[in-house]
Parts: sequence; C-alpha cells; structure tokens
Amino acid sequence: MKNKFMFAFLLVVIGATALQAQVRPVAFTHAVIIDGNGGAPIENGVLVVRGEKIEAVGDASSVTIPAGADVRDLKGKTVMPGLADMHVHLVGGWDGEAVDLLGYQRYLNAYLYAGVTTVLDAGNVLPYVVQLRDEIAAGRLTGPRIYCAGPLLDGADPLWPPISFSIVSLDQIPGVVERLKRSRVDVIKAYAGLSDRLVAALVREARKNSLPVLVDQGFRNGSIELVMGDGVTTFAHAPGFPLDEFLGPDALPAMKQRGVRFITTLAATESFSKRRLADLSFLDSPLIQDTIPPSFVADLRALAARPLDERERTAAGRNLQRLKQQAANIKALFDAGLLVAAGTDAPYPGVPQGEGLHHELELLVEAGLRPLDAITMATRNAAELMGADKEWGTLEPGKLANVLVINGRPDRQIRDTRNIEAVMQLGKMLDREKLKFNPRTDPGFLPSAPVSSGGPR
Repeated sequence: MKNKFMFAFLLVVIGATALQAQVRPVAFTHAVIIDGNGGAPIENGVLVVRGEKIEAVGDASSVTIPAGADVRDLKGKTVMPGLADMHVHLVGGWDGEAVDLLGYQRYLNAYLYAGVTTVLDAGNVLPYVVQLRDEIAAGRLTGPRIYCAGPLLDGADPLWPPISFSIVSLDQIPGVVERLKRSRVDVIKAYAGLSDRLVAALVREARKNSLPVLVDQGFRNGSIELVMGDGVTTFAHAPGFPLDEFLGPDALPAMKQRGVRFITTLAATESFSKRRLADLSFLDSPLIQDTIPPSFVADLRALAARPLDERERTAAGRNLQRLKQQAANIKALFDAGLLVAAGTDAPYPGVPQGEGLHHELELLVEAGLRPLDAITMATRNAAELMGADKEWGTLEPGKLANVLVINGRPDRQIRDTRNIEAVMQLGKMLDREKLKFNPRTDPGFLPSAPVSSGGPR
C-alpha cells in the first residue's frame, strides 16, 4: 500500500512538472526595466514570465531566454510592475457622493485599462465589496485584485451611513472585529468619529485577530498621540499640518521605529481645492475618454463651470494650502525613511478611477520626489503596506506577473506612465480594447442619491 501511495504521488508531481513545462513562457526583450524597487532601470533588460509568475529578470547578458518562448521585442519601451492604488472606494460614480453599485464593471475595467492591477478599497458596503473581491480572485469577474476594509467604523453619527458601522461603546468592539474577521476583510478602517479610547481599543482587538487597522482621524492624521498612545501604525491620508510645529523633532524617528505608514491621497485634497478643475484639458486623456461615460464628463464640465460662492471659495483656498502642506509632509516622511504608499481616494471630481493614480504620481513628483520614488510608492510600497511584498509589487523572480509595457521613460518623465501599450495580469495579456467603455453595450446605469457630503472617506 505504501509503495502504491508513493507511486501515485510521483505521478502527480511528474504530471504537474510536465504541465508547467508545457506553459509557453513569454520573454520581453530589449526593454528598459523598472523593477519597482527604486533603483536605476536596466537599460537592455529581459523579463521572462511563465504562467502566473516571473521566472527571470535582468540584463540581456545575464538572462537566458527559454526555448520556445514567445519573444516580444520591446526596444524603446519600458517594462514596469502593475500599479496599485491603496485608497479607493468601489462604489462607482464620479463625484465622491452619488453611488453606482450596479455599474461596477465600468470602474473595474477603468482600473485595468490604466494599468492599475491592485487596489485597496478603504470603505464600502461589506457584503458587496467582499463579493467583488472574491469573484475577481476566482476568475469569474474581470478586475484588479481587491483588498478591502469593509465598512468605515465610525462614531454615533456616521458621516457616510450606508458604508459605515457605528461604534459607541467599548463593549461593541470585540463583536464587530469578530464579524469583520468572519467576512475575511483584509484591513479594518477606523474613521473620524471614534474617540481616542475607542480607536485604541479597536487597534488592540484587531491586533489580537491579526488584522491591521487603517485610521482616518481627519485633521489629526499623523498625530503623534495616536501613534504613541493608541498604537496606530497606518494612516489613510497624509498629515495636513506642519510636522515640525505640531510633532517636534523626535516624532519622525519614533514613528519610523514603530513602523508607521501613510497613504498619500494628494489627488483628493486637490479635488477639494478645485485646482484641477481650472484646466479641463486632462479630460482629453485616453485613460478618461476610453473609460468614463460621456454623461459623467459632461457633469464634471458643468461642475467646473459653476461659479463658487464665498463659502466654497474659502474652503477651496484652505484646501489648496492643505495640499501644499501634505505634499511637503510626504517628502519629509519619505526622506525620514517611513513607508509611504500611493493612493487617491477615488472617485472625486478630477480623481477618476484609474487615471487618478497616474495624476497622483504626478503630484508626488511635483512634491519633490523622483519619478522612480513615486513609482515605488505605487508598486513595492503598496505591496509592503498589505504585507504582500514577497508576492507582488516588483519585477523579481517568483513574484506574480503583473506587468505594464510603457511607450516612454517614466523614470525620466512621470507622465509617461500614461502611455500604456500592454497590461499583463497574472501572466495573461489583457485585451485593452475590451476594457474600453462601450455605449452600445453599457446598460446606462445612472448614479443614485448621495451617500453623504461629509468629506474625504
């Protein structure tokens, strides 16, 4: 019996090995390779993909192209990892308030079309977003890989009621965390209405259950008391206050020691400042024209044309100053060695799904970062934020083959990330034509009533 078992086991191993050998590898040759780690690109590189994973990457002189490979000569092109947006809300729509749950395929397609192969949904209807995530993982739905937080955990009067759980006492926390763990969320999102006491208790309970906590405490994001007192290690937005003035010179080293991480979301703050709406030429980008319903573009143009009242002008000016402060803070956090990952908080006016992340990268370069640093925030750092940097995020052997082919040099001009020629997801080349918005086949769903007008989620 033992010999029969061993023989059967060997047959399975041999069969699996033979099947792997039959998978025709793809070799990208003569490419500039940006691996996502932030170092200098490989100028004459080769990337070999077999099945879902990267098999080899390096200079042409050091990589052997397998016999029978599908060789694709990319002379003059750049190969880089698929991008990740670490703060989105897959509720659809375009203005950050009205919801389009039925039109989910529009938005999933828009992300993939823009080369965004991974997203973190930072607040949504729990069963809805879990089902989206699971169906994509099972291959029954087309879309980027989804990590999700489920609902916002807010106080007694949530700003976004349809996508929130209300917590008003310490006694609720174990049950809420246990429910979210049963639903297999990837992170827990603590929102602005929670007291410090509730945030600290939530962090402790989540840690017992091996669940990270993503915190949005509004204007207090990045506050040292939330880090040192409550144990917060991940903030959903960059701080908007002067770091030296409010934190002191010892705060950043202390945060680094505790492993505190931040998600950028400059594009959302820019949306509130109205700055991007002052020049609507960005709407001509193929990443928008090819993916967004024309009615959404028309509504955005109408919004941009509407004069602001005095209250709106004041708020826009305040947010413009906040944008400048956040940009300076991100540069300081990065220079201090803290983990910073790219995220947009899409959708908001001027922050569409997919294209918004490319603009976020542009804002990061505007803040003083190198293009390679901005790309790293949307690749390796994003994976590290999710504890998945051994699995994806960079072009290295053994990692998942999420790969972009770019016409240009985004290491020199960050706007070249937009010039996408091909998207590979899990080793398969996507048909980008099928990802475009098609008015003939789109059901024409319109966004519903607003979820809230409470501010950034």
